[in-house]
Amino acid sequence: MTGYGRGMTTQRRLPILDLSQHRAGDPASTRAAAEQLRTALTEVGFVSVVGHGVAWAQVTEIYRMAAEYHRLPHATKIDHAMGPTTMGYVPLGGAKQGEFPALNAAFFMGRPGSRRNQFPPPKDLPGFEQTVVAYYRTMDALGHQLLPLYSLAAGMAADHFDQFFDPALATLRLTHYPPGDAAEGQWGIDPHCDAGYLTLLPSNPVAGLEVQAASGEWFAVEQEPQSFVVNAGDTLRRWSNDRFLSTRHRARNESRTNRYAIPFFFDPRVDSVIDPVAGCIDAGHPKRHEPLVYRDHLTAFMRRGYAATRPQ
Repeated sequence: MTGYGRGMTTQRRLPILDLSQHRAGDPASTRAAAEQLRTALTEVGFVSVVGHGVAWAQVTEIYRMAAEYHRLPHATKIDHAMGPTTMGYVPLGGAKQGEFPALNAAFFMGRPGSRRNQFPPPKDLPGFEQTVVAYYRTMDALGHQLLPLYSLAAGMAADHFDQFFDPALATLRLTHYPPGDAAEGQWGIDPHCDAGYLTLLPSNPVAGLEVQAASGEWFAVEQEPQSFVVNAGDTLRRWSNDRFLSTRHRARNESRTNRYAIPFFFDPRVDSVIDPVAGCIDAGHPKRHEPLVYRDHLTAFMRRGYAATRPQ
């Protein structure tokens, strides 16, 4: 199949969440933003975040560095391959959740300073480690700015989720979707739901993200300029007693150029107990899940998607 079935999906805008007044510390605006977020999470599972305060030059630079990284020789990248106890490089086709290997390659990085991290030698890519560490810290700060809104949206006190993200178990991924044809049913990344709490994805100069609507139909995301697409994962769905959606999505590169994507997975500590919160349980919504340690959930997800990888 050429072009992954070009023209088969429509375009749609996501709900917009403006953080400007929340970031300014206005309590009424924080409550209003939480209500907007609750609606987006219960109806779509995705939201476009604007007014986030992130200097877009930093996003442009991380995209540039992702391109530079993936242009490195294969031998250089495979020298810091991702493994059972390390982060690093996953080559093209190294991830698989469906019938075919996914048509992407990726670099993974964990918390700055972690012994699991591996970087290419500075002589091969000057400034890479400094750039990805700085971007990681910016995204981690944005994730923490969002936490009060998620707590309030779930009917809890604004600081409820803080305890599980001190520190967050966050992962930065620099993904490369090369141009080219695919087999029938093959994707850049297969249709899936994220395992974790939330994912932050900067708007992309090359389109490719698709989301599955409640009707079952797929739509391409019409991106807001200089925004972050943010989606809930299975962990947040479980925490919300299934009130919030963890929505299936996929990616494909229909262009004739390289496509890069920079998702940041903002997740709780591995020892966090995921138990539906009281604010999402009532007579019409009885408790649907027993407590689950996040480590067990994450390990099962990684075993399904990355055969050689085991989170530590």
